[in-house]
Amino acid sequence: MTHFRMIKPGNLFLTHNTGLQIAEDAHCSHGQAAVLLILFGHYRSGQGAERLDAMLPRCVLAEMVGSLHAQILRDEGPDALQHFQDEVAIYADQSAAALAELHTQRRDCCEAGFRTNGAEHTCGRTDTGADRE
Repeated sequence: MTHFRMIKPGNLFLTHNTGLQIAEDAHCSHGQAAVLLILFGHYRSGQGAERLDAMLPRCVLAEMVGSLHAQILRDEGPDALQHFQDEVAIYADQSAAALAELHTQRRDCCEAGFRTNGAEHTCGRTDTGADRE
């Protein structure tokens, strides 16, 4: 059950870029893989650029997004909520295409494969083609 409290922001972290990935080695009590959320930005107080990493259970992330939907609906109305949902769908399609391209390039299995455009791997993948899906 969602409980609402007023949260007063402190030293805000202003995010200018993000990344996330499913964390297959971390699971919530429901058995779902967690999400590694990476935020790049800086603190409003003027400290230098930073990277914040957070591990979120998917159920917590779903609660956050659901709460955001409810707040948009209440504060801005159904058209604003639909616009937000449409934006999410567009980014989901773009990400799906980008992930498919990474897989085609054999760059989606490990950091070395990603950084070397699939030429080198630390995950045990070879160039024989026998391990391709």
